Amino acid sequence: MSSALQYLVILVALLGFWAIVVRPTRKRQREAEQMQSALVVGDRVLMSAGVFGTLKEINDDRVKIEIAPGTVIEAMRQVVIEKQDDVGRAEHPLANGGDATEED
Repeated sequence: MSSALQYLVILVALLGFWAIVVRPTRKRQREAEQMQSALVVGDRVLMSAGVFGTLKEINDDRVKIEIAPGTVIEAMRQVVIEKQDDVGRAEHPLANGGDATEED
């Protein structure tokens, strides 16, 4: 196999890696940043730790989230991974205050 063909195979492999791994990851990061910058007080959110809450205050890089009546925590804006809406709440059994251990 000639050296030019070997370089071509390596180049194609790198391009394939970029298309399969790097590009989708960057797209998800951009979407998460856009969602986090569009947050407003009153939004129901899911944090990376799996905790649901309601935004009570938003600063530059921090948010205050009410996770239970009268319980407000402060966290970095980046821990908010999903904004919940009426459709999203149905996907997560705990989002509406339900009990995940309930049996049907």
